[in-house]
Amino acid sequence: MLTRRALLALSGALLAALCGCAGGAADPEPAEHEPTPADQTVSVRFPASFLNLCALSQDDALEQYADGASEDALDAAAEGDDVILTFTTGQFDAQVEKWEEELEDETASLLARDCADAVEVSDDLRAITVTARPCFTDDNDAAADLYMIMVACGYLQLFDGQEDWGFRAAFVDAETGVEIAAADMPGEGLTISRDIWSDALAAAGV
Repeated sequence: MLTRRALLALSGALLAALCGCAGGAADPEPAEHEPTPADQTVSVRFPASFLNLCALSQDDALEQYADGASEDALDAAAEGDDVILTFTTGQFDAQVEKWEEELEDETASLLARDCADAVEVSDDLRAITVTARPCFTDDNDAAADLYMIMVACGYLQLFDGQEDWGFRAAFVDAETGVEIAAADMPGEGLTISRDIWSDALAAAGV
């Protein structure tokens, strides 16, 4: 979908309306039409700030999803700098489940790395705290795990209708408990390096 990894899609099954009979010789009357999964839709706004996090342009998103171009969504439309995606309820539920699993898997992946001691994501997905060691700055795979955790938190907030998506992301030194760096995203960027790590410890008198 709007990230480097493909989203799961659930195609809606179309249900045929059945005719019912009343009394032996009476002509059948068509049953009242009930909405099918394809009739039930959910629209989600993806703000320009989130597209930027995912390094995705509005034009790319529209090309991929507008007018039923993809089975992952029914349609896509531009509104200002944002993109509105429309899903069937089945597609929508699949996306929520997918990103819940992604958040769990990426958190476990980061925790399995030597450079990370703890990863805390708040229940409201508005705070991400990584307790780590300076070697985190040299581990590209750890950085990729953290990036996907951020993306997953953003997606799940947007799927929950929180168009003002965002979170505070912070690094804490595993040895001292000193906060090394933090940023309120998407308004701020989170930068970490060995020099930043050393400077933060020095400023704390460690």
